[in-house]
Amino acid sequence: MRIRTIGVFAVLSAAVMAASPTLGVTDEPQVENVSQQVLDEARIELEKRVASKSIAGGAHMVVRNGKVIYFHVAGVRDIEDQTPLEADTIMRIYSMTKPITSVAAMALWEQEKFKLDDPVSKYIPAFESTSVLMKRGDSHQIVPSERAITVRDLFRHTTGYGYGSETPELLAYYQKEGMLYDDKHGLFPPEMTIAEAADSLARIPALHQPGASYTYGFNTDLLGRLIEVWSGRPLDEYMQQTVLAPLEMVDTGFLVPVGKRDRFASCHAWEDDKQIVADKAGASPFREGFEFLSGGGGLVSTMRDYANFCQMLVDGGDYKGKRILEASTLELMFTDQLSGAGGDFRFGLGFAIKDIELGVGDAKRDAQAYYWGGYASTAFQVVPKANMVQIFMQQSIPSNHDVANALFSIVYSGTH
Repeated sequence: MRIRTIGVFAVLSAAVMAASPTLGVTDEPQVENVSQQVLDEARIELEKRVASKSIAGGAHMVVRNGKVIYFHVAGVRDIEDQTPLEADTIMRIYSMTKPITSVAAMALWEQEKFKLDDPVSKYIPAFESTSVLMKRGDSHQIVPSERAITVRDLFRHTTGYGYGSETPELLAYYQKEGMLYDDKHGLFPPEMTIAEAADSLARIPALHQPGASYTYGFNTDLLGRLIEVWSGRPLDEYMQQTVLAPLEMVDTGFLVPVGKRDRFASCHAWEDDKQIVADKAGASPFREGFEFLSGGGGLVSTMRDYANFCQMLVDGGDYKGKRILEASTLELMFTDQLSGAGGDFRFGLGFAIKDIELGVGDAKRDAQAYYWGGYASTAFQVVPKANMVQIFMQQSIPSNHDVANALFSIVYSGTH
């Protein structure tokens, strides 16, 4: 029998802490120096969101000092048949694939397969000559790129390539090349291989000159193609060997295999202020997978699998004695690479960066969180300074991280 909710982790840990002669900074019950009160508040908040039908279902996990101190699951994974969301439900993580792909790529960087400032054209000749769509007065003009697009540009999203909808003028180019997610809710990738997609992308003018600004788009998909070039292996095989298997991410992959399809969630969307099923689990193309192995958004995963990935990040690249990346490599990935190109927004090599506050009142202190989210409203944050991970997953498009942000903030307020 599968476990639907594992809030018992928090209850048992609280009991142990309550029996201890000291409870840390405060006199309230704590679990690994996280207030039991805020964990209860987070549980109540998630249940309220489900009861109000603002979400169909959601799962929230908190890991501190390598221990799961809180894991609560509420609601359903399909609003039509009311199948409960469970602790081991397999979900689409979309852009939460990007940090995994970035880690996989940096493992090759450690092997000196490439340099960050190498031109992409060194590995994909189609990028020898790229262009930019520049606005001149009331019209647009295609001009040559002022410099080569680099591998670093892919990691930090400064190529100028988006997802095709940035301007009406660019949309036509993406349509011509078939480089668009499907027009029904945008759930499924272009119908081509990532090798074909790389050549197609090179023919599309960029939104701006390389390095000039942050533009979110197909950058990590192109990075996934480079992984194939550098490693000499298909992206799914390389990722499985280098990241997924060592991290015991047993339910993570580019498709949902036959033996696991009964654990796959449906994906919901909003139409006329009503939730509908946009991608039924039992009929989803994710069951068979796609020709397009999307390093930018193609993986499905579970809460526990993604927690393993996050814990490796918190532990400086190590997982149960297996070295995935060197700590110095992760430090580089967690360092802002935009140099103001994103305004106040900071982004490293595959991870966004933001300041957070832990605790409240006199106990409040600053920390940095490294994070990202996915199109189906999944999200994660890692806080190495606090040895802490938070993950939230639901299956609802388009992305809305209001619930995740609310839950994460509640827990941080009681973290000592």
